[in-house]
Amino acid sequence: MSNLPKVGIVGVGTIAEALTHGLCAFGERRAEILLSPRNEAITSRLALRYPDVSIAADNQAVVDASEIVILAVRPQIAEEVLKALHFRPDQKIVSLIATFSVQRLSTLVSPAKDISRAIPLPPIADRQGPLTLYTQSDEIAHLLDGLGRLIRVEEETNLELASAATSLMGTYFGMMGAVDHWLIQGGFKPESSRAFVAELFFILAQAAEKRSEESFATLTRDYSTPGGLNEQAWRELQAAGWGTQVQSALDLILDRIYGRATLDTRLSQNRSTSN
Repeated sequence: MSNLPKVGIVGVGTIAEALTHGLCAFGERRAEILLSPRNEAITSRLALRYPDVSIAADNQAVVDASEIVILAVRPQIAEEVLKALHFRPDQKIVSLIATFSVQRLSTLVSPAKDISRAIPLPPIADRQGPLTLYTQSDEIAHLLDGLGRLIRVEEETNLELASAATSLMGTYFGMMGAVDHWLIQGGFKPESSRAFVAELFFILAQAAEKRSEESFATLTRDYSTPGGLNEQAWRELQAAGWGTQVQSALDLILDRIYGRATLDTRLSQNRSTSN
């Protein structure tokens, strides 16, 4: 009989698939994983690839057979799905459901009381990227440790901040796209431009990771020779309000996460003020 922890995943979409790949990466056996059957294409693919992964008959079967239950359903249907399930007091719950606080979840997964929250990103499939975790359980931290860079936070509100920050992934690639477009307009061949931009941003991200003990202000200074081109570029962007605009966008995203106002409402308010 296996001594591996029995982990069930309710809701198998992109993130749950990535998490499953991460748990099973490099032939490591971290857990016996039972998947809910809703997404047949993904679950079948995972079960065929990994010997420790199987598919349950339904969501309740996942919960019944699991010591650790990972909730990966969409926020829009989370209450409907969870209210139909029966949990046990001894179970540990790990929620990947954005905007659902521990307090809100506690009424939905009762009598289970050991509730953690996590924010994995798609690169977790290759054990890369940040994995933000709020938990009181060392067992959960151990299960997820090494699946990317584990960022264990002490305050649950930090999860909402991290969730808002992840909304900049498209912006990151958008900035790369703007540089790519500018180079091509100047005469670069598209394939050369894409390779140059990707490599440039990659080595800068590597530098930030290697020097993670230092502030970004320090990195900005070290990569901006006084009177040089880097210093001028950052000065021009600051003068245009680039830094504060990024922070303002994050404030809007955080408001949406907390439900204080919809993004469209806030944008409309901002446009009315500017007019």
